[in-house]
Amino acid sequence: MDALQTEYSVPTKGGRLPEAQGLQWEDRFFDGEEGLVAVFDFEYEKIASFQEKVAMASMLFPPVLIFGSLACYPCCFRQQIQWNTYSQHVAVTQDGIKYVQDKRKTACGFDCTDAGKTSKTVPFDKITDCDVTEPAGATCLCVDNVLPVVNVDTASSGGTSGEGGPLHELSLVGLKQPLELKKLVWAMKRAHTQGQPVHPNAPAAAIMNRAGSNEDTNSILRDIRSELKELNANIKNTDK
Repeated sequence: MDALQTEYSVPTKGGRLPEAQGLQWEDRFFDGEEGLVAVFDFEYEKIASFQEKVAMASMLFPPVLIFGSLACYPCCFRQQIQWNTYSQHVAVTQDGIKYVQDKRKTACGFDCTDAGKTSKTVPFDKITDCDVTEPAGATCLCVDNVLPVVNVDTASSGGTSGEGGPLHELSLVGLKQPLELKKLVWAMKRAHTQGQPVHPNAPAAAIMNRAGSNEDTNSILRDIRSELKELNANIKNTDK
């Protein structure tokens, strides 16, 4: 698929956020999304390859093989990984980070086992941390970790996940541009915290005008005050 070059930008006081400039993506899932700022691609093939290796290594352990058989896992695990991996989409909008898992097949692929579309938005004002974990070490002792993870936390995050690690509000595994997402999220959060308007494709001149509106207002008020003083003086002279 041809790369979709974006001209989206996020205005803030004094101009546009540089973190939103020059971003490109291939995922067309969010085309037409209201308030879209940027889309971030998953490395689908790399994610699927890694998960297939982990699945093969896991099936060497008899308990995993036995319980996995109940969900047709040994027979269909490659297809299940593809279904799950390619259903993921993530974007930054005016409201926050939006993560979607589209409708997909599960188990043996029968219609009765389909999983419905799910969507989750983490608002910028709720985010307390957004950081990137670079890949290191190995899974199942023999599969090198090659996927970066973007972890997003809110005040309600905490506890322990099923794998024993910390439980995050949102974990995005295998993004092509994890650091760019992190930078944009923090920039958007700062813009929201400062109370600046956030709109895609806003003209730079209009943004500058809004940024300088306070100075214009103060100037108008000074003129009004001067005119009132002059009017009061004229009234006093008339009374005399």
